[in-house]
Amino acid sequence: MNDKRFAAASTFERPYQRGNQLPRSQLQVWAVDLDCASGDLSLVSTSERTRAGRLRLLHQRRRWLTAHHAVRRILALELGADPAGLEFDTTAAGKPFLARPAASLEFNLSHSGRHCLIAVADRPVGVDIETWRAISDLSGVALRVTTAREAELLERRPAREIHSSFLGLWTRKEALLKALGQGFLIDPRQIEVGFGPAPSYVNVGARTWTVETLAVGPGMTAAVAIEGDGGTAPMVRSFE
Repeated sequence: MNDKRFAAASTFERPYQRGNQLPRSQLQVWAVDLDCASGDLSLVSTSERTRAGRLRLLHQRRRWLTAHHAVRRILALELGADPAGLEFDTTAAGKPFLARPAASLEFNLSHSGRHCLIAVADRPVGVDIETWRAISDLSGVALRVTTAREAELLERRPAREIHSSFLGLWTRKEALLKALGQGFLIDPRQIEVGFGPAPSYVNVGARTWTVETLAVGPGMTAAVAIEGDGGTAPMVRSFE
């Protein structure tokens, strides 16, 4: 990881216990099997097709289109709108958002292999899913993305738990980075999110975020982050 990518840091604090001052959110998380989901892929836009066409393998292109088709259908259901009429744009940092119709509805998408999660909320939200995979230099990777305290806690874990603990930590951290909308313009070593599975409440500047591990299938780990109080632990629902 190239540290020169990171912007100047804001002040990040460690997770703390939730207080009563945080407004509760309306958060939904949907799981999509990208190899089994059905639907009319002609609904996706020309620009979405162009982006999918840049992927090298046919199954990757198909999964990409299926994921973005699912986003359209889910948002359309929430809004009572025609999925073909939805228009999307991206922020200067590259985070997608719903441009039309204008609505106080935010979403985030993550996929790993055939597995996809889509989070929808009434405020900024981020989600991440990772399938378990071998990491050749886990210690080196961890040092590039963890705080000093997280690295110390990771080292204390039993050897058999280090791999799963790191992936769990990483999904929580990436979900928060995506919710913040800046991605890796922020140095992940400056944000402490906790190992879970209990939620963490993280201050970033003047804003507070809830970061929580999600219950997904075996061989995967996932997390969601949302501004304010995430409320009741979100249930992941299947979308076909």
